[in-house]
Amino acid sequence: MSLEVVQLELLLGLADLIAQGFETALLAALEELDGRVLFNRRLDGDPRFQRVAAVMVGPEADVALVFLDHSGTTIQVENAGNSGRTIAREAEKARDRVVSETP
Repeated sequence: MSLEVVQLELLLGLADLIAQGFETALLAALEELDGRVLFNRRLDGDPRFQRVAAVMVGPEADVALVFLDHSGTTIQVENAGNSGRTIAREAEKARDRVVSETP
């Protein structure tokens, strides 16, 4: 896991998700890391998580998945490159599109 992904996890761990909300906390953390959201979507029917955001951080454009549990109080961060989830491949494709569009 890259330093930026670890920093993202730490920043989100310090955030007050109840007061800020998931998206606001995520955007605040990404602003500090000069990162960006690739997508943020609901996970209907998932037994553990209600939302997932794919984000891009760091000079190597590392992709992380940020999951929000059903209680809305706990976040789990995964490096997409090490994840076996289908959504991780979607996130990497989204990153590739963004990188290819950047001059």
